[in-house]
Amino acid sequence: MCSRCSPGRGSGAAGRPAGLASPGRRLAGCVAVAFLAAGLLIGGTAGRARAVGPLAALVRAERTVEAVVVLTDDPKVSRPPAGATGTGAGGPGGAAATATVRARLEAVTGPDRRVRAAVPVLLVGRAGYLAAYLPGQRLGVRATLAPPGPGETIAAVLFARAPPHSQGRPPLAQRAAGWLRARLRTAASVVAQPAGGLLPAMVVGDTSKLDPELKDDFRVAGLSHLTAVSGANAAIATGAVLVVLGRTRLGSRARAFAAAAALVSFVILARPSASVVRAAAMGLVGLAALAAGRPRAVVAALATAVMAVIVLDPTFALSAGFALSVLATAGMVVWGPGWCDGFERRLAARRPRPSRRLLAGATRIAQAVAVAAAAQLACTPVLAWLGGGISLVAIPANVIAAPAVAPATLLGLLTMAVATLHPPAAELFARLAGLPCRWLVLVAGRAADLPGAAIGWPSGPLGAAAALAGVVLALALARRPPTRRLLAAVIAGLLVARLFLVPRLAGWPPAGWRLVACDVGQGDGLVLRAGAGSAVVVDVGPDPELMAACLADLGVRRVPLLVLSHLHADHAAGLSGVLGRLPVGEMIVSPLPEPTEQWAEVEHGARAAGVTVRSVLSGSAGASGTVGDVRWQVIGPQRVLRGTASDPNNASLVLLAEVGGVTMLLSGDAEPPEQRQVARAGAVTVDVLKVAHHGSADQIPEFLTGTGARAALISVGVGNTYGHPAAATLASLRAAGIIIGRTDLHGAVAVVRQPSGRVALVARRPGRM
Repeated sequence: MCSRCSPGRGSGAAGRPAGLASPGRRLAGCVAVAFLAAGLLIGGTAGRARAVGPLAALVRAERTVEAVVVLTDDPKVSRPPAGATGTGAGGPGGAAATATVRARLEAVTGPDRRVRAAVPVLLVGRAGYLAAYLPGQRLGVRATLAPPGPGETIAAVLFARAPPHSQGRPPLAQRAAGWLRARLRTAASVVAQPAGGLLPAMVVGDTSKLDPELKDDFRVAGLSHLTAVSGANAAIATGAVLVVLGRTRLGSRARAFAAAAALVSFVILARPSASVVRAAAMGLVGLAALAAGRPRAVVAALATAVMAVIVLDPTFALSAGFALSVLATAGMVVWGPGWCDGFERRLAARRPRPSRRLLAGATRIAQAVAVAAAAQLACTPVLAWLGGGISLVAIPANVIAAPAVAPATLLGLLTMAVATLHPPAAELFARLAGLPCRWLVLVAGRAADLPGAAIGWPSGPLGAAAALAGVVLALALARRPPTRRLLAAVIAGLLVARLFLVPRLAGWPPAGWRLVACDVGQGDGLVLRAGAGSAVVVDVGPDPELMAACLADLGVRRVPLLVLSHLHADHAAGLSGVLGRLPVGEMIVSPLPEPTEQWAEVEHGARAAGVTVRSVLSGSAGASGTVGDVRWQVIGPQRVLRGTASDPNNASLVLLAEVGGVTMLLSGDAEPPEQRQVARAGAVTVDVLKVAHHGSADQIPEFLTGTGARAALISVGVGNTYGHPAAATLASLRAAGIIIGRTDLHGAVAVVRQPSGRVALVARRPGRM
């Protein structure tokens, strides 16, 4: 039968019907549930321990402290959006480049106390401060503490206020791993993008060159686990070592110890992500069984590994990535073999009996489909909880992609090994490794481009419960032969309806949208797509209900970043349409807290929602970053201007952003004084301009037509009494050949990136642009 689907699992007691659990297995299930509850309790207790005490008091007060941290990951650099020039948060020549890195906080010294701790934190600073450091490096840094976002497993965010000073060197193993990763990255640079960025991401988890659009394609196709090193890569690497050692005269115990050393080395090299940690823990349990001469029990190894990881690091109990890795593995080892066996039995029972070659080929296909289906089905409730819809192409995409994963991993590791001896020769191996990577890129792109590749699904507990109910119902129906064909027919019919009918009935939001100017009346409400179900919101208009309706139409279920360009009501009064209705990570606002009554409302709303609010200026810490597919940078104001016709307008946050290859300038209500201040800082080139102040006549040419924009958005209300947009502004835009989208004429207007790479505007309501 299909024993290859799950090594170490037998076909059960003779005579027991397939799928019927023995008393021992029922007992094991009860024990597993008890241990799961214990793990959740451990994780919850750890989270509670970080939420109280003297450190929490310093975090709530957002004090500036002297901190000692040990880095636990590589710094992730957020590049400034394309088109940014001049100086910024990153200093000259490195405008707004910011780095974030996870670390372990050891101690903080505040104004009146020193607090020792051992909690995870996130360190944020200029790329020039942090980018060169390696995991294991101990740093002393002057930083401002800030509370983490909702659902985060860290105790605080630290914003570095000055370059950190190193305290010793990183461990030798981390220095060696960093050197190897750099060698692979250099060798992989000869492979054309996006495959060249995928290769180091798959092999050692180095995502620094990974194309954001490719990452989104992999997510829609259900292949996200391939955009960074995963448990499968760890298993492939360890398996290769065991195959090589199997040709030697080493005994089983020596082979197990050698393979364990290779596995630990791989974890250091690839960094301990949730999936890698799960695979490593399982692998070590399995290798221990091999060394002891005992049979491998995959389910027992998984249970032991999960509990060991959670006890050693309770934050994994709250990690969605860890949960997905465990569930996928559990689905493959619990459901996969039975499904594969059932398919092979039915195929063998056919008359005339298939040939041996046909049977072997069909069995291999059954294995691939069973493993992919079991993993996807097990993960579906958690994926639904996280939001972003449910992929309908994940199973076939994984089956088609599977043959390329092992070659890409092994050739990538070989490339890295050769690069340590002869870098020019390593480029040849990198080109070979690029071939399976190109196949993966092709599969992900074609799968993601299919009509109805993913369907919308409610997130949170309700969405997870609905998905779980669907999974249970499908499994129950699939066990009964009379309903199996009916279930298959229903699923096929729904897929056909999704592919051919839904795209014709539902045209909003348009495919490939990057930015939407919501129709919020006389005001601004902009939505930048950060990923499936996720968006950065810039201004919220004057009406909460209109803003909430726009976000619902776009399928936005969480807002990692909310920006208020300034505090006039037409940009900020709709705040309750977002806060309190959707999870919000953090808010950044204009550096001028005026009008004061509106500022008081913003503070109250943020405090009630538990959201951190930060005021920023161009060039200050925290004035740039990356949120999903959105790279953003505050380029104005450099300082608060006083004595202008409207100080709040001239304190508008002016954002330069890039979303999926489309650059945009979002200018709030900036008037000529601030526009000139921003223009003097350096030229800006973008694809899309959000015209300042609803298209008023107060525009300077450098800001209005000097950006090279091909499209302009004017967010303005029907029949407004301000005369917006001004005839002179419209004439200047048309004379420059810029396409204009207006919310008073067209309703909500979306910026889309067409397959050709061109930028276009799509109106919610019919109307000529």
